[in-house]
Amino acid sequence: MTKRPGILVVEDQDLIAGLISDALSDSYEVQRAPSVPEAIDLLLSGDISLVLLDCVLPGGTMWQVVLEADRMNVPVVLMTGDPSQMREISGGPRPFILKPFSIAELIDVIDREIGAASLAKPVH
Repeated sequence: MTKRPGILVVEDQDLIAGLISDALSDSYEVQRAPSVPEAIDLLLSGDISLVLLDCVLPGGTMWQVVLEADRMNVPVVLMTGDPSQMREISGGPRPFILKPFSIAELIDVIDREIGAASLAKPVH
């Protein structure tokens, strides 16, 4: 049996984090973090293939998580429901998803990013 990719869901709203986790748990190993410090701890200690990152979080800024993920070559998908943040992140290099979103849309974005990341990793 092959190991399922790990997804870190960084979302401070428990209901949203739970819905996302439930939707992804059949295909992925899902871990949840409600704050920036917890997200960084899990990112550093876990086998994470992708970070699904809310743009507004307690305990720091999303960029702290993004910088650590970049250092570890872990792709990040940003989530926001704030139209002003949409303007800030929409021109950037990272994929993003606007809340509210459908689970099908979320899974499509995650599958695409994990596939692209696995193709970019060197084979030893």
